[in-house]
Amino acid sequence: MDFSFLSFLNPSFWIKIITIIAIFFYVIFTLVVFTQVKVMGQILSLPHADIILKTISVINIILGISLFLIAIVIL
Repeated sequence: MDFSFLSFLNPSFWIKIITIIAIFFYVIFTLVVFTQVKVMGQILSLPHADIILKTISVINIILGISLFLIAIVIL
């Protein structure tokens, strides 16, 4: 008998799935942070700080999406 269909019971499989889900939630969090930075930039008039914060939040989004894609490929 071949029990290869029971591979989903392996703990390492679940650790990989939970890791990918956690990274996905981090990407969602970075999108929320970007939205909050954009709203803050509209409310406050800080010309130089607004550009810097938007740049940092875009870099954070790019890094989060890259991490998610790399995790899918590696895991």
